[in-house]
Amino acid sequence: MKRLLVSSILLLSVLAAADLGRPNFTGNWKLNVAKSDFGQLPTPSDYERKIDHKDPLIQMTVRQATAGGDQTLDSVLRTDGQEITNKYKTGEAKTVGKWMGRDLQLTTTRAVEGGDVVSIDTWSLSADGKTLTTVTQLKTPRGSFQVRMVLDKQ
Repeated sequence: MKRLLVSSILLLSVLAAADLGRPNFTGNWKLNVAKSDFGQLPTPSDYERKIDHKDPLIQMTVRQATAGGDQTLDSVLRTDGQEITNKYKTGEAKTVGKWMGRDLQLTTTRAVEGGDVVSIDTWSLSADGKTLTTVTQLKTPRGSFQVRMVLDKQ
C-alpha cells in the first residue's frame, strides 16, 4: 500500500512537471504569407490573431481581410478536452481542445448545408516563442483540404 502511494505521488509530480513545458499562446500574431500555404483556398490579404491564453481557457479575436470582405470573429477555446460552443453569424461551432505534448489540437465541427465541416487545427509554438504555426486539416462535403499558416508575434 505504501509503495502504491509513493508511486502515485511520483506519477502526479511527473504529470505536473510535464504541464510546465506547455507553451502559452498569448500575443498579437500576424500572418506571414510567404511562409504559409493555403493550398486550393484563397489567401487572405490580411490576417491577425489576438490571443489571451490562461490555461485552460483561450480567448481569441481573429481579424481577416479577403476578396469577400473583412471579418472579425471572437472565440473562446479550451485546452482541457471539454467541448465549448461559439456562436457566429453563420451558426454554431463546437470545439474540443487538448494538448498533444507541446502542441495544442483543436477539433471543430460546424453544420453547413449539405453536411458538417470538421477542422482539426494543430498549433505549434517555436522554441523562441516568436512563431506560431497552425496546420489545419479541413473535411467538408466538397472534399478535404490542408492549410498551413505561419504567424509572427508582433
